[in-house]
Amino acid sequence: MSFLLALVKLPFVLLLEIVYFIFRCRPKKEIKNQHILITGAGQGIGAEFARQFAAMGNTIHCVDIDEKLVENIVDDLKGNGHQAYSYTCDLTKHDQVQRLHDDILGAGFVINILVNNAGVAFMAGILDMSLTQIQHSMMVNIVSNLWLIKLFMPKMLELNEGHIVNIASGAGFFPMINKTDYCSAKAGSIHALNQLRMDHMKTKLKFTAVCPFFVNTKMIAGLDTSIAMSAEHLVTKAIRGIREDKEVILVPDTLRVIKIIQDFAPPYLMRALYATKTEKRAKLSKNIYGQRMDEKIE
Repeated sequence: MSFLLALVKLPFVLLLEIVYFIFRCRPKKEIKNQHILITGAGQGIGAEFARQFAAMGNTIHCVDIDEKLVENIVDDLKGNGHQAYSYTCDLTKHDQVQRLHDDILGAGFVINILVNNAGVAFMAGILDMSLTQIQHSMMVNIVSNLWLIKLFMPKMLELNEGHIVNIASGAGFFPMINKTDYCSAKAGSIHALNQLRMDHMKTKLKFTAVCPFFVNTKMIAGLDTSIAMSAEHLVTKAIRGIREDKEVILVPDTLRVIKIIQDFAPPYLMRALYATKTEKRAKLSKNIYGQRMDEKIE
């Protein structure tokens, strides 16, 4: 009976999605003269967020573990007449994260928008990873998000304004081959914002999870670029959604429809669907390896 009810509901939900795509009319807030903190800003998605937010007239605080990369981005921003600051921080070390917070507040800056973008992807099965690699993945992909939110959100609550953005992934909703640690962390990143949104629903704080499909960056190498979007495309779509105060931004839009079908379909049907795609997904993942897979992690 529940399956039949879901089948009846599905066309109406899909129709609402189509209407939304055509008549998107949410008011878009202006993001200007804000202080925006972006982690993992030395390259890829983070660097693109820095460029686009800076072009809108904001002050950008760029954080990365690689000092040279983040300084190059900030130099480029300053060269184009923008206000920007660079910080080097290992987000897996709580003392460095605390010092980052203290340095920014000590300089008299108030962060209005926090973009938790830093991430790592080993692209290996859980049985092939060391315990240290699993811990490192969780520390970067979810724990650091919570640390930064815990440190920077109190000032937002005091001012009753602010926006927290987690760059999660479609992998937080859909299972993928050999990505147990990554999918788990990204699901946690999405749900953390759901929880915060409920806890602070009486405030004006906003929480947005950005959930893309594959993005052509150095975080994952060996990827067929024909199936991956550019960082510029993702960030353009993400900033539009942030300006609309969207809670979840799925890119491309077709992921929204896939998610609806997944939510409505019975588990055994989804298992059968995933089983038919296993060989194709395995071929897709075969040549992909994580950015940090060969790096020594202490």
